[in-house]
Amino acid sequence: MSSNVKNRPFNRLDAQNYVIYDSVDDLAFLGDYLAGTNLIYKGFARPGSSTANAVWQIAKLAYDGNNNVISIKWPLTSDGVASNDYEFIWANRASYTYV
Repeated sequence: MSSNVKNRPFNRLDAQNYVIYDSVDDLAFLGDYLAGTNLIYKGFARPGSSTANAVWQIAKLAYDGNNNVISIKWPLTSDGVASNDYEFIWANRASYTYV
């Protein structure tokens, strides 16, 4: 099991051990719009997380000519595996490779 599991949001379970979907902890959100009006990078972490700590889930969005989202890409870990886990540093978002 990865050491970043502690960074994942918490869910409550019902009596049958199913996730109660409106019980997910609220997350802090950061967005980077670069020079335009489209959201390019989106990041989520637990509230109060430092942008310098490896506790962020980061994704990069791509758009078509009509400003419609056409893909969401995830950064590669140091092992070269795309990940949507909470193990990245928000401050380093532009330096990651996304697939």
